[in-house]
Amino acid sequence: MKEIKKLGIVDINEKFGLDSEFKDFIFKPQEITSIRNLEPHRSEMYSLGLVLKGEADFIVGLEMYKLKVPCIVVVAPDEVRRWILKNGAIETKSLFFTEDFVISGLVDTLFLKKFPFFKRSGQHYIPLNSDDLAIIQTLLHQIENKKNSGLLNKLESIQALLRALLLEIEGLYDIKTKKEHNPYSRSFYLTEKFKELLSENFKEHREVHFYAEKLFVTSKHLSQVVKDETGKTVSELINEIVCLESKVLLQTKSLNISEISLHLNFATPTFFGKFFKRNTGMSPLEYRKSLF
Repeated sequence: MKEIKKLGIVDINEKFGLDSEFKDFIFKPQEITSIRNLEPHRSEMYSLGLVLKGEADFIVGLEMYKLKVPCIVVVAPDEVRRWILKNGAIETKSLFFTEDFVISGLVDTLFLKKFPFFKRSGQHYIPLNSDDLAIIQTLLHQIENKKNSGLLNKLESIQALLRALLLEIEGLYDIKTKKEHNPYSRSFYLTEKFKELLSENFKEHREVHFYAEKLFVTSKHLSQVVKDETGKTVSELINEIVCLESKVLLQTKSLNISEISLHLNFATPTFFGKFFKRNTGMSPLEYRKSLF
């Protein structure tokens, strides 16, 4: 399988007209961004954004977040994400960074792995009140000042401030998510485990009974619980994640339709084409042509 395109530091710099002096860290200053709705894509870097104004839906994998500003959005590398802007523009500050940038010099090399918002099953949207916003703004302002300074140790200072920012967000995340979800709810737990399994196995397994057996429940019970929790059936979520992955792959010009079909384990390109058109209203080729 050929390499699948992901947004790297060069792509991000070009997209936002930036010129980062670091090879594994980008700070995008506060600005009003007016862009067309981005198609589903992946990044090679961790992403952290403070959204200050505007209306948007932010989609990560199978989760859609209707953003209420101010808020924080966070995504790990390789997660499929998409922005849908409601009124054409949002005001944001953003950070993009690699794991190496954050853990450089740390004894705890698993520092980033512990944050729940970077896990596939985590929540990637954290609403902020005025006090929360003031704390986050202060840390981002300090990072921006260090970045623009001529200090010899500014790299180490930025790394320390970024770690402090992540720890602050972890505290907010813990408070906000406990208010929204009952972590001890059997239905919530079962649905989250299903989503994890689906993300790991959708290329090979698209049968409801496969996931039910893995979770030690009946297909009927799994379908009912997932429907109650998400408003969508298990089959709808399976089709949705396959379509998302299809759209990501179709953005990689070096992959032809047959290769994408094979990668997603469709019996033939024809079956893949029918599946894609049934779920999106376009053939794979029509979708690809609409992008370029």
